[in-house]
Amino acid sequence: MTTQQREQVRLSLLRYCESADQYGLAGTLLLQFVRNEGLRGVTREALDAEILYLADKGLLVSVNKLVSPENRAWRITAAGRDFLAALNLENL
Repeated sequence: MTTQQREQVRLSLLRYCESADQYGLAGTLLLQFVRNEGLRGVTREALDAEILYLADKGLLVSVNKLVSPENRAWRITAAGRDFLAALNLENL
């Protein structure tokens, strides 16, 4: 991925997770969303790396699941919402 594509993937992940409920979105679903944006070359491994990057930054968090915990889901944090809000203010 180029740096521009990486940035697009990260922002898309935040936006998709922002629109999800408290149960979050599974990585497989996030991968489909990103690929539907035209980033068809994004692999599951590359997506997982970007998700972990955002989690390390405190912008995403893994959701604890009782059923099928091996299928991790992700949701946005308050810091992630604040980041997107600040980004939207810059683009006005």
